Amino acid sequence: MRNIQKKLVLLQIKGFTLLESLLTLFITSFLLLAVSGSVRSSFEQVEEKIFFLEFEHFYRESQKLSSSAQIQLDMNFSRERISNGYNHLAVPRSIQAPEDLTLHFDKAGGNSSLGKIVFQTKKQTITYQLYLGNGKFKKTTR
Repeated sequence: MRNIQKKLVLLQIKGFTLLESLLTLFITSFLLLAVSGSVRSSFEQVEEKIFFLEFEHFYRESQKLSSSAQIQLDMNFSRERISNGYNHLAVPRSIQAPEDLTLHFDKAGGNSSLGKIVFQTKKQTITYQLYLGNGKFKKTTR
């Protein structure tokens, strides 16, 4: 019995006080919030880059579809998405797309409408200068 009591006395675990626990919780929460903010901004930047790559691919695929099917195809822009009647591309919240805009692709795949598409992000403006007739474009960033 005495051996058990000695072991209990030796094995007593001291706990944190309420103040120490709250301080630890506060510091941990602050660090997690700080890290999550930087992760969120990094995620937005990656999401924007992926969107612009997808947009360029979507534009070229719409041209190819128009040319191969020998049909006139319209690409419609709205705040939330870009559509060509067969597929659509979602626009991330961090990007402002042109609204109520329509590009017309003729039967040869060249665009026969607008000369410029402008996207706005928090940090920059991306402009696609479209060359009428041949369907090619030039991307500039400001």
